Amino acid sequence: MATTWLATLRTTLARLADQVGEGVAVDVETLAAQLESESPEAAELGDALSPTLEEFEDVISGLTEAFGLAPSTLLIALGRGAEIGELDPVVAGALGDVGEIRALTSSGTVTIEKDGRSTTLIAATTVGAPVGPVRIAWPGREDVWLCAVAGTPVVAARAALERILPHVGVSRAHLRTAPARPRENAPTALHAALLSIDPTADPDLVMARLEGWRAALEQLHRGAVAIHWEQS
Repeated sequence: MATTWLATLRTTLARLADQVGEGVAVDVETLAAQLESESPEAAELGDALSPTLEEFEDVISGLTEAFGLAPSTLLIALGRGAEIGELDPVVAGALGDVGEIRALTSSGTVTIEKDGRSTTLIAATTVGAPVGPVRIAWPGREDVWLCAVAGTPVVAARAALERILPHVGVSRAHLRTAPARPRENAPTALHAALLSIDPTADPDLVMARLEGWRAALEQLHRGAVAIHWEQS
């Protein structure tokens, strides 16, 4: 597993070497330590990882500048062959201040207003363990929730909804996908049948949160997935 990850990482960095510009220099020793603490593959490699980081130091700097991700997160994703998307401006602007978003590879952020309260919802993909929805501290924002999972757009959207639905008060639901039609260049439709809502929950609040999460997820996947609610 670790050797495959390293081989994929080296191949990808070599392929991208002539496609990136200059970036802020990375500290190889610090990056190696971060990788070993954040990635089981890197931890297994130990000292065998540093020569690759030294060899491709300039490429890593350029890619970090281009994608705007934490360097360790970027390398973990490249070694796994994972898709790298784009961090939205809210998340990108707080990357150095909020530890919980360090492992994110793409994100979509929506802020909803209800009863005078502002709530920020962040849907994301990650190289870390799935998380959320969980409330996190955020400079200048009072109520921020993060849901982060791994996978391709359809897989990630479904995994996120499986976490989000019970969290917002949907006690029973059924998810199904309708494949996109290539000729129409349409998004894959993800249908969520809302079969039962917690009787103690405020239905208006449930729907407000669902709409917020839908917007965040669709923003995250940049039009690749369209989410539809079906109420019984």
